[in-house]
Amino acid sequence: MSKVLRSILSARVTNIRARLVGNVLIVLSLLSLTVVLYSAAFSRLDQAVVVLKEAVTQPGALMVEQQTAALAETDAALNMVQTVPIVWGLLIGGVFVVIAFTTVHSIARPLEQLTEAAGHLAAGNLEERVPVKRSDEFGSLGIAFNEMAEQLQASYVELEDQVAERTRALQDANYALQRRAIQLEASSEVGQAIASIFDIDQLLRTTVELIRDRFKFYHAGIFLLDETGKWAVLREATGEAGAQMKTQGHRLAVDNNSMVGWAALHRQSRITLDVGEDAVRFANPLLPYTRSEMSIPLMFGGRVLGVLNVQSIEEAAFDEDDVRTLQSMANQVAVAIENARRVSDEAAMLEATSPIYRASRHLTTATTTSEVADAIIDSVAETGADGCLVVEFVFSPSGEPQALMYRGVWRRDREPQFKPGLRLPISESPFPFELVSNLWAVTDVEQDSRLPQSARRVFMATDTRALVNIPLRSGEDVIGQVVVLRTTPGSFSDSALRLYEVLSGQASVALERAQLVERAQRRAQQERTTLQMVDHIRRAVDVEQVLQITAEQISQAMEVPRVSIELSLEE
Repeated sequence: MSKVLRSILSARVTNIRARLVGNVLIVLSLLSLTVVLYSAAFSRLDQAVVVLKEAVTQPGALMVEQQTAALAETDAALNMVQTVPIVWGLLIGGVFVVIAFTTVHSIARPLEQLTEAAGHLAAGNLEERVPVKRSDEFGSLGIAFNEMAEQLQASYVELEDQVAERTRALQDANYALQRRAIQLEASSEVGQAIASIFDIDQLLRTTVELIRDRFKFYHAGIFLLDETGKWAVLREATGEAGAQMKTQGHRLAVDNNSMVGWAALHRQSRITLDVGEDAVRFANPLLPYTRSEMSIPLMFGGRVLGVLNVQSIEEAAFDEDDVRTLQSMANQVAVAIENARRVSDEAAMLEATSPIYRASRHLTTATTTSEVADAIIDSVAETGADGCLVVEFVFSPSGEPQALMYRGVWRRDREPQFKPGLRLPISESPFPFELVSNLWAVTDVEQDSRLPQSARRVFMATDTRALVNIPLRSGEDVIGQVVVLRTTPGSFSDSALRLYEVLSGQASVALERAQLVERAQRRAQQERTTLQMVDHIRRAVDVEQVLQITAEQISQAMEVPRVSIELSLEE
């Protein structure tokens, strides 16, 4: 209860007291006036008695005894007349004073109790109640006050519960954001660690160890399909159980009798949050404490290379964030496996094709799209070319080519017309999109009929007389292109064309791997930014500060100079 209400109650008490005291004073004044009037009447009576006495005392009027008796009776009557009104007046006044005091006390005391209780309630003592001992208006007021106190206490308890619930929800959300940020950082760390590993056994061993340690899993293993595609063979796993299974040649059929086999067969992730309820799961006696399990296919270019299997000792240990993070990590592992296999296949040609080996080496160590573009340009420059363009295609959500992004631009003889990072609509590409899907060479730009007239004008304007188109593919999809430029017409050497063929395969793998790593890093940065924003907002003390912090954080995250937040008060 506020100070205003307490002041109103105090004013009411003072007002009642003043009114009652005024009434008492009026009554006393009337009694005093009555006494004065009585005194005047008594004075006239005294004069009459004096006259009567004089008449009685005259000689011959009455006998002496009669005179004495008459005078005594007159004096007695006079005394009675004087005494009785005074006594009655005092009695009446006293009774009225007692009644007035009792009335004031009976009115003021309940109001004082109510005012005192209101003060305690305002001070935070929500247990304060007013004793109700009367059935009049003050009793009704006390009941109403107690009901108000009950409602206020209930509302305060409910508010505390809501605050506690929202605090718990915010803490849970903060924990989820922290966990998500850790997962994305782990995904990025795994991607960077495996990007430069060419030995497939070391690659798989590093991957399962990082996944188990960073995600705190009970077990992690990677199965690879054999040459027949009918068996998933365990190639690497963590712990003593993993070593024992590798020694035993552990493998699972690609069918519906195990989670690993099911994931490889259906090319989909399979998750069980309670292993006791999944009929498909293979119960491995070497892993008795498993309570949750997830199997994710390792896909590359539409082909299943194997399965990533992780297990936890906790029930319901995986959520949607875990699935997305591990799926991204599985994609990176699949690209790394394919990359390691290709490097291994090309190792035999090392001495005869050293430019190809150097190109492979540079591409396999590149971890960003800019590094991939630089490795491609360095390799093309060794073939005697005069220029090179590395282009990445940007697709719409429906899979249609939407724009082209220049990742690398190089000219030997002049300043390039385009700059790295330039993004143009796909309609401004000099080539029709269907023309970039194959490897082809143009020995004379001015004479070759395959080139559209728009492309011929562009290349003639930049003094390009011969060129080679190198497609960059992910499976059946074209994700980019490399255009090799030369200022003189003529055929390209066989060694150069061989290198360009190798670049078409390995540069595609390197570009896709770099894209996955960069996406994981961007997600990790976004999660860290979101976590910092939530942490700053949690420290805000009012709505205005919350909005100010939110606007500042959004401005920093989106790199915009100004952010405006509008609140609508309409319900």
